[in-house]
Amino acid sequence: MTIRRIDSPVIPTARPTESQPTNTAKPAATQTARAELEKSGFTPATKVMTDLVGTAARTAPLPGPVATDSKEGQAAIQATLSYLNQQAPVGESLRAGGRPAVDASQSFSPKSVERDELGMTHVRMDRMHEGVKVFGEQVIGHLDRDGKMDSLTGETSTIPAGLGKKELKLSSKDALAVAQKAFDGKTDRAPTMERVIFQDESGKYHSGYRAELTNTSEKDKSPRRMNYLIDGDSGKIVQSFNQMGGIERPKAAGATPATVTGSATPNAAIQDMKTTSSKITLPDDVTIDKLKLDLDVAHTYRGDLVVKLTSPSGKTATISDRAGGSADNIKGSFDLSQFAGEKTKGEWTLTVEDKAKADTGTLKGWSLTATAKADEPPPPPPVGGADDTTMYSGKVDLTTKQNADGTFSLDDSTRGQGVVTLDAHQKEDGTGATAFSDKNNVWGEKTDDSRSKAAVDAHYGAEMTYDFYKNVLGRDSLDGKGEKLVSNVHISNNLVNAFWDGQQMNYGDGDGKDASPLTTLDIAGHEITHGLTERTAGLIYSGESGGLNEAMSDIMGTGVEWYAAQKNAAVKADFSVGEDAWTPNNGDPNDALRYMNDPTSDGYSVDNYKNYPKQTEVHGSSGIANNAFYLLTQGGKNKTSGMEVKDGIGMDKSLKIFGRALTTYMTPKTTFSQARDATIKAATDLYGATSPEVQKVKDAWSAVGVETKK
Repeated sequence: MTIRRIDSPVIPTARPTESQPTNTAKPAATQTARAELEKSGFTPATKVMTDLVGTAARTAPLPGPVATDSKEGQAAIQATLSYLNQQAPVGESLRAGGRPAVDASQSFSPKSVERDELGMTHVRMDRMHEGVKVFGEQVIGHLDRDGKMDSLTGETSTIPAGLGKKELKLSSKDALAVAQKAFDGKTDRAPTMERVIFQDESGKYHSGYRAELTNTSEKDKSPRRMNYLIDGDSGKIVQSFNQMGGIERPKAAGATPATVTGSATPNAAIQDMKTTSSKITLPDDVTIDKLKLDLDVAHTYRGDLVVKLTSPSGKTATISDRAGGSADNIKGSFDLSQFAGEKTKGEWTLTVEDKAKADTGTLKGWSLTATAKADEPPPPPPVGGADDTTMYSGKVDLTTKQNADGTFSLDDSTRGQGVVTLDAHQKEDGTGATAFSDKNNVWGEKTDDSRSKAAVDAHYGAEMTYDFYKNVLGRDSLDGKGEKLVSNVHISNNLVNAFWDGQQMNYGDGDGKDASPLTTLDIAGHEITHGLTERTAGLIYSGESGGLNEAMSDIMGTGVEWYAAQKNAAVKADFSVGEDAWTPNNGDPNDALRYMNDPTSDGYSVDNYKNYPKQTEVHGSSGIANNAFYLLTQGGKNKTSGMEVKDGIGMDKSLKIFGRALTTYMTPKTTFSQARDATIKAATDLYGATSPEVQKVKDAWSAVGVETKK
């Protein structure tokens, strides 16, 4: 991504103070305020003197989306296209000079136009080639408050002529069949198919298709929004990724598995009137729910044999007691449910005793497959008293709706197009979710239905996220137009995850061991921010852009927690992710999913770009940007490089910089280096090119090993 500075920085205008929405169903209580948590290069170019809308552009209209077909939107689009037409041919570096080989209006298609609080206008455009969309490639034109080009974000490479016009061997239907085979399961939404040109990891462009297949309701499987990039001639899937992230931390090596297996192939002789034994040692310690034995015994008279299995604790089960008469062999799978509740770890012994003369055989092999028993969720914490009581954030005042029958539901119409929280009834998705009900509008009372407890936190989290976006980032919900925020709680059974499914939030109840209900403030902010990212930068959930996608959710989730802490003394703001819900019963209240101050302390994440090749999974690589944000905010040292950032700039400024970079300067394929450039540009817009804030942004990224690429 290239970010080009054309003019001097825009001087920020003061943002009007906005009043907080009040609870229309009951008076809001006064709560104790909490103290705050904390105590690139740009290539110059000739200015393009293109007016956005003349004098009207200088009246500083309200920030938010601008319709692409409106007078203002069309003027902004034409200003961006006019500038592109004065730049290099599409497919060459946008830093180069020269005339375009084709009209920019044929190479870029407007996706959105947004006006921000500084009075700037941003035109996001998808790249096209010969009438076909180029997957993941965008440019963004940035116009100052006077409607003149300020800078351009974007990067393009040369695409071979004819790639968009060529006739493909595969039809869209053929490509969908390829994707469905790879998906290997049912979908619960209509598949998305589009003809695209895309780039593989080597940089080669392919003409083909993008297919998106979704299932959020498959029992015992993680929710999926699988994207497949399929070559239109060979039918090969060149790239695939799951765009549906979650709060879960992938299991590191050595983590407790859900299934434990072991096998042995002794090929031991079974002699007349003697006992043959074989042992398997299982290293993992889980409680057995189900145990399966697969056995292969070759013998000429199976009625001679007594076969038994003994657990490490000494418990014994008989597999076969001289059954089968003169039939040959004992071969098959055996369900040993009598071992339920036993521990797997240790030495398991299989014995085969021959009880009669004349026939012999061989114990060829055997294996064990143990399915771990899920821990029961812990009982809900004690609550009581007046007002709305949460599980994690003390007493709060929720905005609700009074229904026709006099009851109340978790439906807030004062924030944008609404904030609603529903009960999913342990289904795998929000299909058929229903409203919670309360008779006196005091939520979380001891006498309330226990199912509403997690809902109180989810509703509070969504309300605080909406307020954080509006009052800190200057944005009206996800789409900038007040998009409705819907949360479904009680998803699945014992689900240790929460996820944004492209339309709404979904929260699991936890399993009582790894997590309690995943409805904390920072988790709510994390998941909702996946929606914000999808509506703006569209960061692809794979590679470096995927790591940034996760980091942005961690950062903004931490921001929501910080924002709420300014108003709610019961909320503890910190730089850990999900700590309030994670491992509730292990005696450590501070352990978490991830740690922004020291990402490597989770035993999985990396904190420096030099180690990115060792950890490219998106949750693990998020530590790079997470630590850059922490160092910018608080100051400190990066553990890997030892580089220090002296004194941070505080949460408010850091969140504004990263939030602006996400919504305004990042594109679907943004890398860590390009994220550095984006945050430098955002800080320049907000505080000026020579400001201390810009230098701190540079210092923070350098400390985590990320530099601007020349």
